[in-house]
Amino acid sequence: MKIGIGQINARVGDFSANAEKILNAARSFAEGGADFAVFPECAVSGCPVGDLIFYSGFVRRAEEALSDIAAKLPLPAVVGCPRAAEGPIGFRNSAFWIEGGRVKAVYDKHLLPNYGALNEARVFDPGRDFCVVDFKGKKIGLSICEDIWTLPFVPTASRYELFSKPLDYYSSLNSGGKRGLDMLVNLSASVFSSENDNVRSRGALLPSASAKLGAPLVWCNLVGGNDNLVFAGGSGVFDSSQQTGEKSICLEKFAEDCRVVDACAISGFDGDSHDFRGDDDLRRAIVMSLRDFVSKCGMGKVAIGLSGGIDSALVAALAVEALGPDKVIGVSMPSKISSRHSRDDARSLAENLGLEFHTVPIEKIVDAAESSLSGIFSGLPPDVTEENIQARARGLVMMAISNKFGALVLTTGNKSECSVGYCTLYGDTCGAFAPICDLYKTQVYSISRLINEQAGRDIIPQNTIDKPPSAELRPNQTDQDTLPPYDLFDAVLREHIENFKSVSEINSASADIVEGVAKMVSRAEYKRRQYPMGPKLSAVAYSSDRKVPVASCFNGK
Repeated sequence: MKIGIGQINARVGDFSANAEKILNAARSFAEGGADFAVFPECAVSGCPVGDLIFYSGFVRRAEEALSDIAAKLPLPAVVGCPRAAEGPIGFRNSAFWIEGGRVKAVYDKHLLPNYGALNEARVFDPGRDFCVVDFKGKKIGLSICEDIWTLPFVPTASRYELFSKPLDYYSSLNSGGKRGLDMLVNLSASVFSSENDNVRSRGALLPSASAKLGAPLVWCNLVGGNDNLVFAGGSGVFDSSQQTGEKSICLEKFAEDCRVVDACAISGFDGDSHDFRGDDDLRRAIVMSLRDFVSKCGMGKVAIGLSGGIDSALVAALAVEALGPDKVIGVSMPSKISSRHSRDDARSLAENLGLEFHTVPIEKIVDAAESSLSGIFSGLPPDVTEENIQARARGLVMMAISNKFGALVLTTGNKSECSVGYCTLYGDTCGAFAPICDLYKTQVYSISRLINEQAGRDIIPQNTIDKPPSAELRPNQTDQDTLPPYDLFDAVLREHIENFKSVSEINSASADIVEGVAKMVSRAEYKRRQYPMGPKLSAVAYSSDRKVPVASCFNGK
């Protein structure tokens, strides 16, 4: 049986454009001889829907778009779309089997994730019934995303111990010599992270689900960036039921990909294209997320403060890859203590990338601020206050450029520094989107090296990579004046933030270092609440996952 897999990039609330993507792909599938087509979870509305669903026009317009799709589809298809339905909330996350110009069957998502970045139980009622469609002599089951995330090795599976599990039901149809299921379709909007990709990848969730079913699994995943969520695509057909062993084929990751797959002619496991590929996947996820955020928000350009340091250099390189050099403005903002090499490195980076480059000195802005404050500060020694004036002067410049030229400001802080508050509020935190806010500093370095390696030349100046990192807010300052070495620092942060380990449980550094880091993390919570959004890349991203009270006296001990 030939199946058209429509891995599309849907924009939230753009019902007509999403419908047109679905119809264009369906026409291509029909020409390619597909028997039926599948499209992702919430393909008509885009995902996540969030509280938009409570506006009366949102679901109504989604359902109208679905009706229009049904009338124009050239072949049967399974399409994801929210719908109004009886229940405490009044909405369901549904998969529609459309055939002959009408909806033939509807399946409602049973398992609604309510953890981390996901809060579907807030906006949807769970489904109760299962759905098997008879089509061309085959019995095809329908499911949506989390409905198959219940195998024992899946970290979140225990959340559904008291729930009716769709995967168990569909597997039971083929037990005891029965053959009640020939294929399971799973429409998905599965959030990307390194951990999620490892769960899905070779030998894990998708082929294992097929093995449990004793039937092929057709997995159609959304692709694209929407706010702080990334959907990586990588859709495919997984058939571990064949006696010759695991067989599957996967679509492209981080790109729209619509193709016809012959489920009966799959040969070999395309694991390389589906497995998590470390720094390269993180790079591609950020690039896609940034491109989609800028285009879906209707912005024409971005502006980046170029300090000559590694973080702003990486953000600039990723922005140029995502948008092109003509849409990126780089701004060097030297103060009276900025080093010559930082100015030179910023200019070299701009030349390497071919982006628009400007120098706006901030010395006079800083002097004016210090002069205005000299009375109230009289008799007090200089301290971090004066250092932060520099950062806030740079924030003023960047926001002025944003207002004047309509360029969206990209914030350049990384996860390591944001974790402990090494980002000046209303200075470093100015901006609308933070591309690397879920990358640790060690990852910033490794991805920067990867970019140069893949380019075969220095995109990011080697001196930027080699020199000790510094905020340059005072003479001869380096990050390691007040922080542990980054490899050690990041190891502690990973354990504390992503594994939720208390101070006494972390042995990757001395007790004094661990306790100091935990205290800094606790004190910085109020800053992180005000930090711009950025793409979720890890198990616990500050912009989407972490829910910790600011006014708390618990500091991780």
